[in-house]
Amino acid sequence: MLAIANNLNFNNREFLSAARTGNQDWIARQALALKAAGADMLAISLSLDGDGDEKYMKTAVAGAREAGLTLSIDSRNPKAQEIAAEAAGRKTIVNYFSADRQREKEMAGIIGVAAKSGADLVLYPMRNSIPADADERLGIIEDLIEKANSAGITNDRLIVDLMVLHMAGNVRGQEQAVAVQETLYGLSELVEPPIRTTCWLSNISAGSARDVRPAINGTYLAMLAGLGLWSAYMDVLDKETMRTVRLIRAFKNESVYSQVDAAA
Repeated sequence: MLAIANNLNFNNREFLSAARTGNQDWIARQALALKAAGADMLAISLSLDGDGDEKYMKTAVAGAREAGLTLSIDSRNPKAQEIAAEAAGRKTIVNYFSADRQREKEMAGIIGVAAKSGADLVLYPMRNSIPADADERLGIIEDLIEKANSAGITNDRLIVDLMVLHMAGNVRGQEQAVAVQETLYGLSELVEPPIRTTCWLSNISAGSARDVRPAINGTYLAMLAGLGLWSAYMDVLDKETMRTVRLIRAFKNESVYSQVDAAA
């Protein structure tokens, strides 16, 4: 189970300000702090839809790379992905590639950058809307894998985002939480050679009261880990979440258990 820190994102006003003003030192210090907190990789997200990301991507990547960790570049902007690939100094993760028909031109550019740079590529099982169930997700994933393979990107460079949605507020959210688990199980049966998986952990508890969010996140993460989840984007500065990660690793025999692992 790998922890991908999603702390360097556009909701973090200090990070966004540092990227826009060229303050690489601030970003580097934050990246090192996230590494010290237990991050295995760092995600960089400058906007929700990717517009304008190319303006500040070089600064963000130049600062974050000081931690020496793999960077997940979360942008729908091909130019920004290209800049990040050049600035990183090591292989990146290009996040994301979807089947969204309204973004076909951008997606063609995205897969082109991943193929050219040798980056790993995150697949999003989405067309024009969120899939209704696991079968629809798996069908879209098959199509995306075929497109990636045709571009020369082999399965060992692909990662499927399971598209976790918030559970609070309606029955559909709970059904989607189950669909994610069914998708994860289905992938192990469907795809050969196997493919890695990830998710945005905080999505499952979005809309819930702040004091219960860590419990929801931790429980769901443990369930997905039991089904073979490879990684998750998460707040690595949240001590409860990182305790769950440490314990998952111990239970999966990925690390040697210590009583420190159970401490918040």
